[in-house]
Amino acid sequence: MTKHLKVPKKDAQRYISRMRSADGIDNNYQIQKGDDFVLIPLKQDITGQEKMPGSEVVDVEGLQSKIKFLPKEAGGAFDLIGEIAITKIREEERAIELARSLILTHPNIKAVYLDRGITGKYRLRDLKLLSGSEIYLTKYRENGIMFQIDVSKVYFSPRLATERMLVAKEVMDGETVIDLFAGVGPFALNIAKERDANIIAIDSNPYAIELLHKNVANNNLRGKITSYCADSAEKIVEFSGVDRIIMNLPHEAFSFVTAAKKTLKTGGIINYYEILNVQELEDRMETFRDMGFELRAKRVVHGYSKTQNMYSLALRKLRE
Repeated sequence: MTKHLKVPKKDAQRYISRMRSADGIDNNYQIQKGDDFVLIPLKQDITGQEKMPGSEVVDVEGLQSKIKFLPKEAGGAFDLIGEIAITKIREEERAIELARSLILTHPNIKAVYLDRGITGKYRLRDLKLLSGSEIYLTKYRENGIMFQIDVSKVYFSPRLATERMLVAKEVMDGETVIDLFAGVGPFALNIAKERDANIIAIDSNPYAIELLHKNVANNNLRGKITSYCADSAEKIVEFSGVDRIIMNLPHEAFSFVTAAKKTLKTGGIINYYEILNVQELEDRMETFRDMGFELRAKRVVHGYSKTQNMYSLALRKLRE
């Protein structure tokens, strides 16, 4: 049994705000709601809550929180891919402290790795185990889709989950879409789940294509995905008149734009991603205008450094 503060539902938000200000809520448990009351889990060292007007302290069964909170001293950014957490913290002591805290406070996390950078022809993370078991294959759920991902053999970023859903909703039924550098299929599967589209997924990494096949088989999709293990620059020239091309290769995508433009129909869309600072972004957009593209949309996907962001550009082809 766990001590909870029982308060009238109409006053619950006021009590919750007051309790949070006093650091009195036990975040290991959920706030529970009844028909006309709310139960706020209390830290055992907080006393006197029963004196708050309209409230009483009760002992009830606590519901384990789905959200785990790290100690303040163990802060740090990390990506969570299924049972695997990955951090880029460069200070080794801080990284190890974060890793141990994650293992202790998140029962679902089995391994924490340090990302030492992207290496090799397949753009893989150079990973060092900081805490937990040395596992690499995990299951990851995004936008109602289940993925199998091996973080040692393919590159995957969970930070684009919202972006992938936004693009999927932009696609219309019946479109033919080429997903360059497709990886395990996050863009392709998000689109195929939302739309009855024909998606051509291309990646040169055989392990990524193998996992993409499994991910297609394990999900209920509306659209059709055809995959090719091939060099994107060589394979894309085999197609023509496509409606949309997705180019998520933030450091190298620009070198593929000329080939992509030839494959795209007039009026078609390129969903283009690149890491740039503000001046580089202005220069890139000017170049695209000179190439015969119209900028339809621009958004920041996420920050990359103090001066750079990862940008999403929707480019409409106006002319050959």
